[in-house]
Amino acid sequence: MAVIYEILKESWHIYLDVAIYMLFGFFVAGILYVFFKADKIKQYLGTGKIKPVVLSALFGIPIPLCSCGVVPVATGLKKQGANNGAALSFMIATPESGVDSIAISWAMLDPIMTVIRPVAGFITAISTGIAQNFFGTDDTPNKQDMKKETGG
Repeated sequence: MAVIYEILKESWHIYLDVAIYMLFGFFVAGILYVFFKADKIKQYLGTGKIKPVVLSALFGIPIPLCSCGVVPVATGLKKQGANNGAALSFMIATPESGVDSIAISWAMLDPIMTVIRPVAGFITAISTGIAQNFFGTDDTPNKQDMKKETGG
């Protein structure tokens, strides 16, 4: 019984440590929702298979979000009309190339790796987003499914 209590206690401490980053992610998602209208996000990140992926990866590079805080922002982008590949590309590029991760790379690794790490993250984000758009399934409901659900 003591082992279960310790596991739950440590899990709670992890949730408390992550909470501030999640709140920051919700804050950034709210800012994006207020300042970037859904029709613009849908225009730039919703149509196409390659261009939205590259744009979302470029958009995610300067935002200082960790891997916990990027989830609510990517969810907000998805709800505003970004396609699956663009949201996935944003989720990969943002924590890989944030200012904080580059500073840690500089401190713990050499300058060459500090440059290679965000470049590799950018390439990985684009590759994954494009693969999702070409080979993944589209989870957006079509008009016939919506009519069936509403009874129309």
